[in-house]
Amino acid sequence: WLPDAMAGPTPVSALIHAATMVTAGVYMLARSNMFYMLAPTAAYVVAMVGAVTALFAATIGLRQNDIKKVLAYSTVSQLGYMVMACGVYAFGAGIFHLMTHAFFKALLFLGSGAVIHTMHGGLHHINDHHTDPQDIRNMGGLRKKIPITYWTFLLATLAISGIPGFSGFFSKDEILAYSFMNFNSGGSILPYALGLIAAGITAFYMFRLVFLTFFGKYKGPEGSEEGLHESPGTMTIPLIVLAILSVVGGWIGLPAVFGEHLNKFAGWLDPVFHPGFEAVRYHPEHLAVPMEWALIAVAVTVSLIGIILAWNFYMKQKRQAIPDDQQSGFGKVLWQKYYVDEIYDAGVIRPLINTCHFLWKQFDEKVIDGGMVHGTARTVRWGGGVLRTLQGGVVGSYAVMMVIGVIVILLSLYIR
Repeated sequence: WLPDAMAGPTPVSALIHAATMVTAGVYMLARSNMFYMLAPTAAYVVAMVGAVTALFAATIGLRQNDIKKVLAYSTVSQLGYMVMACGVYAFGAGIFHLMTHAFFKALLFLGSGAVIHTMHGGLHHINDHHTDPQDIRNMGGLRKKIPITYWTFLLATLAISGIPGFSGFFSKDEILAYSFMNFNSGGSILPYALGLIAAGITAFYMFRLVFLTFFGKYKGPEGSEEGLHESPGTMTIPLIVLAILSVVGGWIGLPAVFGEHLNKFAGWLDPVFHPGFEAVRYHPEHLAVPMEWALIAVAVTVSLIGIILAWNFYMKQKRQAIPDDQQSGFGKVLWQKYYVDEIYDAGVIRPLINTCHFLWKQFDEKVIDGGMVHGTARTVRWGGGVLRTLQGGVVGSYAVMMVIGVIVILLSLYIR
């Protein structure tokens, strides 16, 4: 439902994605930690659901052309990381990523709102009310027109891509480290592998968004470029504040390779953990330093590969986003979101509607309305009609009924 909620105002989208409804499930998992410690199989299911979600949503983001929908699917993907963290007993890392994600995702959404505001200005300049201001296929070259929005958006993109030094790097690296330790302790390699692949895809589609929006030639309607302008201070100042947090927000959780006791976030959730948590939790600080550096290097390399591929496709080869009517093959499957909406409609919505229609026609109208409501009314009306015939106002009829009544009384006395 999250991408479909993008029709709302952008500031509301930023709040929903960064700090409220979508993160409630991660909070619940962290608070319910004792149940998953007692049920390793359930924890593994949680980890796999999170890892598959991270990869699933990331691949959908590859072919989306609406700037807010790209970010919406990135939110779904990042939530997958948080859930995966809870599944490998990295509850603190999951909440840490929830916090850093709030910084750069709020910045990305408010930045997209600034981009849409700029596009509206250009389209309004030529009285164009038909071109979609959210479609990245109508953008390009905006970095020269809106430099503040561009630089802040770029910083948030570097953060979500897991580039070292930015907030997203520290939280995502900790989640991947826990996932690897889960494998190293006899668990499955799948959560770590899927999370790693999703990290590379995330870097690719986010830089695809940056390159198509801010680089190249402007692709909007002719004449609209003259109306493009930077957003006012009421919009850019929050971007700058969030950009700072997107850079330094993760420094409270530095990994052990940078020094001991620098991860101030690690013990923050200890008061809410079950006392038995220490028996099952992993300690990334116990990893050998070369191994931890190797994990960091692998994660960063995968992200850099994603960025380089995006640069090769959309900057060097100057590829453009594919028009909707030209989507084909697996790309069309991604563009159609794996047909999840269609499958849900065919498997849930339509059967539910048909069942409700059947119950309405056969049970509600015939049994409830026809039998109980109208049936009761008809019975009362029929009874009233019978009684009304007894009171017709004819004296002869009254005399006959009196005689019949007397006979009935006498017969009853005689029978006794």
